[in-house]
Amino acid sequence: GTGIGALSEIINRFSNTLGVRASYNVMATGGTPVQSGTVRELTINGVEIGTVNDVHKNDADGRLTNAINSVKDRTGVEASMDIQGRINLHSIDGRAISVHAASASGQVFGGGNFAGISGTQHAVIGRLTLTRTDARDIIVSGVNFSHVGFHSAQGVAEYTVNLRAVRGIFDANVASAAGANANGAQAETNSQGIGAGVTSLKGAMIVMDMADSARTQLDKIRSDMGSVQMELVTTINNISVTQVNVKAAESQIRDVDFAEESANFSKYNILAQSGSFAMAQ
Repeated sequence: GTGIGALSEIINRFSNTLGVRASYNVMATGGTPVQSGTVRELTINGVEIGTVNDVHKNDADGRLTNAINSVKDRTGVEASMDIQGRINLHSIDGRAISVHAASASGQVFGGGNFAGISGTQHAVIGRLTLTRTDARDIIVSGVNFSHVGFHSAQGVAEYTVNLRAVRGIFDANVASAAGANANGAQAETNSQGIGAGVTSLKGAMIVMDMADSARTQLDKIRSDMGSVQMELVTTINNISVTQVNVKAAESQIRDVDFAEESANFSKYNILAQSGSFAMAQ
């Protein structure tokens, strides 16, 4: 694989060690609804689709999206329309999206992420989202990270979310940090925030992440409590052994014949005194 989809997969292989989970969203969105016209020499990710004639406004008959989706197995790119009549191209496996069209025919796509498709340098890399289920920082370092957008603070959003944020909607900062804004058009759509819980897909995923974080922390606490419990059991067992030894000693003391021991003490005491008297003579 290529692109941030492959990068995300590699990060997730070490997710348990890193405590970080990666996800990606590679999507190109038109700035305005699809325009009527003809798209010539359309090429996506090096696969030539050709000319798409008589595209209707908002792609009403699905001609443009059908032409793109007819080769999605080769391009790795799937097309769809949103409720505003804009075309969205979504990378299936996380590879970059590169679209080219002849002369000005690319204007049919409606600009936005497709503003440069009549040139030769057009590419949409997408967004990589790193999620940590505790409050510690995510520290990223590496070589050539600028190739996937990790340079300075440009294009990077970060936010820490807790249960207090689950009240109606997540604001635009949360939406951006959670990867809901795949591009500028999506950021504009989500500028007022996204719904929490089941009212939006990304909002529901954020709540699920928080629930998973809570479960992980509870498991850790339970593990710590189990360790303490084992130490208590060991201590109690040691005390029980000591108690048995004390009881055994007590039993031996109780079994002593004090009359016999007193007689022996008197006898040895008399002998000691006799010895002392003999030495004095």
